[in-house]
Amino acid sequence: MRSCLLPLPARLALAIAMTFLAAPIEAAPVDLAAVPADAVWMMHVDMDAARASTVLKRAHDRAMKMHPHAAAMIEMAVKMTGSDPRKDLAGVTLYGFDTDKRNGVMVIRGAFNRELLTRMVEKAPDHRTMEHGGRTLHSWTQKRGGRSGPVVGGFFKDDVIVLSRVEPHAKSAIDVLDGRKKPLGEDSPLAGRVRPGSIVVARASAVDPDTKCPVLRQGRSFRVAIGEHDGRSFYRARLQMESEAAAGHVESVVKGVSSLVMLRWGDDETARSLASATRTTVEGDTCEIAWEAPADDVWQVVSKAADAWEKRMREGWSGGRSGCPMCGKDGCKGCPKEGDSRTLKGGSEKPLRDDEF
Repeated sequence: MRSCLLPLPARLALAIAMTFLAAPIEAAPVDLAAVPADAVWMMHVDMDAARASTVLKRAHDRAMKMHPHAAAMIEMAVKMTGSDPRKDLAGVTLYGFDTDKRNGVMVIRGAFNRELLTRMVEKAPDHRTMEHGGRTLHSWTQKRGGRSGPVVGGFFKDDVIVLSRVEPHAKSAIDVLDGRKKPLGEDSPLAGRVRPGSIVVARASAVDPDTKCPVLRQGRSFRVAIGEHDGRSFYRARLQMESEAAAGHVESVVKGVSSLVMLRWGDDETARSLASATRTTVEGDTCEIAWEAPADDVWQVVSKAADAWEKRMREGWSGGRSGCPMCGKDGCKGCPKEGDSRTLKGGSEKPLRDDEF
């Protein structure tokens, strides 16, 4: 699972939560009984907790005002699928048997138009069906952009969908949900109580050795929880590293990030308070990170940052000029161009000189 302090799937999950906020539906907290005992990582997004979040609700409302076309796009998706993710999506659980997230399994809970979705998938390229555990699984080729690949999935129940790129993994997911395969036990490194209000929960007992995240390059395992409870936003992380020195490096990175926030927003008392609220503890090869702050304060800082971003977008990256953001010339549709003195033949950039920094 390619990860950083907040794993990539978790960041994507937060984006999902931001998109699909609306009236509350039945809660769908993490169900560890849906995760097999041999999984090495898992992540869950609780959409009910997301809808209850002050920060995400306000961010969603603001985003809809900034991008009014987004609502029309969602409505189009509703008509195509027969389900409204803003109120019908309950929760998403992901897990994997190895550190390659492309081999993972997704279990989606919510209210679906089963008949319509089935008809849609039956029209997909290379479609075929198979029976497993008394359920019908569908296999097809998913084409996206210039890439394509196999997908296997189906309904476990009317309100539960299982998806994977790997056929045995999809079948295994059905077996776990049906009780024929052992789920996570209490002694599993992925088990344990979930903090109330958690929107995203991510746990891993192994880290991708090829991860691009420098923080986890020497990591062995991690646990992350992000959410909001009783009006307070929180972030919790525990990272087990390969050595005490590596755990110390994680602490230094966290403190460095807090310092950068201070430099950027140091004149804002609320922002300073949020940055200083981070606590790190190192014990042996393990680093724990704890952050908590009033949700109203978090939104205040997020809103100010959004204001600054909107202002830059209105003015343009060129500082308010109406021409090209790089050269400022009217009519220029983007620099550099082929033959430009700033590029080599073929359009590649010139290498930086030692005195350019």
